[in-house]
Amino acid sequence: MLNQNYMVRRMTVQDIDAIMAIEEEAFTLPWSRNSYLGELKNSFATYLVCDCEGQVAGYAGIWVVFEEAHITNIAVARRFRGQGIGRALMEEIEKVAGKKKALRILLEVRPSNSAAIAMYQSQGYVTTGLRCAYYSDNGEDAIIMTKFLF
Repeated sequence: MLNQNYMVRRMTVQDIDAIMAIEEEAFTLPWSRNSYLGELKNSFATYLVCDCEGQVAGYAGIWVVFEEAHITNIAVARRFRGQGIGRALMEEIEKVAGKKKALRILLEVRPSNSAAIAMYQSQGYVTTGLRCAYYSDNGEDAIIMTKFLF
């Protein structure tokens, strides 16, 4: 449970510098600034940030197309990890998917990311597939995890 100094809100252009810092810290294949700027204009996409007293502690993005939602990314700044921020972002992103009438949500995760897999499983996601050699930096597979909303 988040403490009262945190709030989840829509991502804005003003958040991009903080998002880029978290991207670099969290991912071996970070998205570019232009990718996020494009996503903020994408009508299928919704991006949220967890704001802690004016600082971006984490963020998540989702695409909803017809009955399927796809979590594009989720990350929490290293210094804010272990405080329930990832879980709070997942819950809010799932609300977005439900409001847009998605029947299921899916995501890809590296098999080596055991912390993320454990969190997704605790939120009701199950393994539904594998994308072989999905990650271009090291050829690691991606586990596809799905949660059925209805």
